[in-house]
Amino acid sequence: MISGQVVALGRDAEREYLAARIPIEVAGQDRVFRREEADIDTGFTGWLTLPESIIRELGLTNYGRRPIVLADNERRRSYLYRVWLVWHGVIRSVQVLQIEGRPLIGMSLLADCRLAMEAWEGGAVVIEERPR
Repeated sequence: MISGQVVALGRDAEREYLAARIPIEVAGQDRVFRREEADIDTGFTGWLTLPESIIRELGLTNYGRRPIVLADNERRRSYLYRVWLVWHGVIRSVQVLQIEGRPLIGMSLLADCRLAMEAWEGGAVVIEERPR
């Protein structure tokens, strides 16, 4: 089980902007793991995004570029990498897209998991593996 928390990003006159955030552990080829905070993005179909600064610090190898479509329908190309990630206690190699901002967890990583959250500031975020 992976646990996190819903955090407030800000508010305007109509609503509060929230993010479901979890801790992750990532590493490059040296397998020296570091902790980061990642937001869950159910509109992102990939595995994981990381900003250039973290990619550089981990020394990840670039595997080319890939076309992507952002939430606002903007089309662009993003660099593709692989990273070691601890997911439910297992070290996995997963695809990473270079996108600036906070790391994002996508639906490919959430496959075969149950995501539950309390959608208010300070609410719990829980990701459980599907029973086998």
